[in-house]
Amino acid sequence: MKRLLDGIESPADIKRLTVDQLTQLAGEIRETIVTTVGANGGHLAPNLGTVEIILALHAIFDMPRDRLLWDVGHQCYPHKLITGRYQNFASLRKMGGVCGFPDPSESPYDLFSVGHAGTAVSTAVGMARGDALLNQDTRVVAFVGDASIVNGVAFEGLNNAGTLNRQMLIILNDNSMSISEPQGAFAGYLEHLRVTTTYDEVKRRVQELLDRIPYGQQICDIGVHVKQGIKNAIAPGHIFEDLGLKYFGPIDGHDLPGLMEKLNELKSLNAPAVLHIKTIKGKGYEWACEDPTTFHSPKPFRVEGCRVVMNQGSGRSWTAAFADAMTHLCRKHANVVGITAAMPDGTGMIKLKPLFPDRYFDTGICESHATAMAAGMAKAGLRPIVAVYSTFLQRAFDQVFQEVCLQGLPVIFCCDRAGLVGDDGAVHHGFCDLSFLRSQPGMVLISPSDERDLIGALDFAIGQESPVQIRYPRDNCPPEPLGELVPWTIGKQGGKSRVLKAGEDAMILAYGSVALQALSAAQLLENDGLNVGVVDARFCKPLDGAMLQQVFASGKPIITLEDHSVVGGFGSAVVEYAQANGLDARVVTRAGLPDRFIRHASRSEQFKEIGLDPVGLAATVRDAISRHVPSDNPTVKEPAAPARRAARLRD
Repeated sequence: MKRLLDGIESPADIKRLTVDQLTQLAGEIRETIVTTVGANGGHLAPNLGTVEIILALHAIFDMPRDRLLWDVGHQCYPHKLITGRYQNFASLRKMGGVCGFPDPSESPYDLFSVGHAGTAVSTAVGMARGDALLNQDTRVVAFVGDASIVNGVAFEGLNNAGTLNRQMLIILNDNSMSISEPQGAFAGYLEHLRVTTTYDEVKRRVQELLDRIPYGQQICDIGVHVKQGIKNAIAPGHIFEDLGLKYFGPIDGHDLPGLMEKLNELKSLNAPAVLHIKTIKGKGYEWACEDPTTFHSPKPFRVEGCRVVMNQGSGRSWTAAFADAMTHLCRKHANVVGITAAMPDGTGMIKLKPLFPDRYFDTGICESHATAMAAGMAKAGLRPIVAVYSTFLQRAFDQVFQEVCLQGLPVIFCCDRAGLVGDDGAVHHGFCDLSFLRSQPGMVLISPSDERDLIGALDFAIGQESPVQIRYPRDNCPPEPLGELVPWTIGKQGGKSRVLKAGEDAMILAYGSVALQALSAAQLLENDGLNVGVVDARFCKPLDGAMLQQVFASGKPIITLEDHSVVGGFGSAVVEYAQANGLDARVVTRAGLPDRFIRHASRSEQFKEIGLDPVGLAATVRDAISRHVPSDNPTVKEPAAPARRAARLRD
């Protein structure tokens, strides 16, 4: 049988298909997604559950003239397959290939680059208001799923959406899941709605009854009181209607004819509305339905009959190292509690749940609440550890400032996915946590370079009476410790760094896991006859003042290295220290993420692209040495040695 997907170049092709053909196309889309994610990794179960909704939306609405806004953009694969990207879909999440999230640079059908939850309702309200003011005759749809409706921003958007005097449709894709099991009272509320007779159906039946009985129309004319009584009696979905949104559903999200009929009915509704749709995460593949958490965003895998075999990587991840260290801490300290915001597996916090269920808290997709709750726990005398992706902590910046730092509370933020994250791309890079956390008085910023140092960092953090951030990447730990064991301490001159390699020609000050790259670059430079040292800085705040005084006094070039933006990061902190202490900041070269967004690729490809791989870093050091002008600082004993070596390089 000819594949229909081969002939789909735009949603216009969808509109010409029969329902039977759309059903066939749904199967082809699912097969393509499984094949591609199996090869490349990516978001699987969420996309398998959205196929029919997306086909129905594109069949009924006129995209991109009509507006489609995404929440939790990882549900967009079926949308991409029918909006001109099928032929290149095998490159999903690869360098130069199709992005795993909506991407306006890729297609006019994608309006926002979006990888965070809770934003679609607000951006949809904005577009609805903008189109109305500009007299644009458009329809607006916000696609909300994976329990992102519980996010605080989503509630703010709902509160404002009810004031619209025009069409706006919110698709509530309810699959009874978040990334893992949904959390909180509202998740239970939605589950109750899923098993309740729909308000829409009850209204229809009541109207039929009123049409049959004497004085039925007069009763109907009583209007709002009868309607309100019906809602309160049998329709818990009235929470949306009380916000000014018309509520419809729940309906079956895999019933294509039913979906198309309901969307066609609602597309011209001149009022904001919520369509509650029930779907199955992982639909079409039993193994994905049975374990939607594992198959939410799996690594590459292969299907062998009814069995799925995950491709096993080598090495031990920072996440796994943190999970073990966290459970060890809980055994040692009865006042330690763990908090995650809907990322129990991704952060490793899930390991705590079966061992210490009363000390494990998943707030759902609510980073601001998680941070404020941690502050309350710390105030009560606990030691909360908030495990969060770096890119999601920025969503709670105000709570970090007001509820934690301003109060001086000992909350520990363990930031996974700090720095470049690889194939998730720009929406998930943890590139700015140092910039906003460094501004907070009392905040201690540390970053280990190997697993043994991560364990020491956590032990150190537990003993502090101030907030602490520990950052580490989406990568594997070095197989062996990088240097001698040095205790984590803060003295009169700041935090304690450690020297990994001495050197007389230049010094690399590496912050965190990139110390491994610094050592590799130093080894490459030895082949050129250059002796470059490496310091594992470990502290970004407070910096190791004693170490910096010594390094600057030597007069040698200093290269700061970080897996973070060069704007406001570790290198900026070193330059600020130099200027504040009368040291020559001109000898500093900052190496880090450039002031632009880095597109999706493997983490190693991204490092190579921006010159932070060992080869690129070695080139940066050579350039710094060749440009180096010896300082006239009288404290410098022998400024000539680096200059002589630089001259040899030029010759």
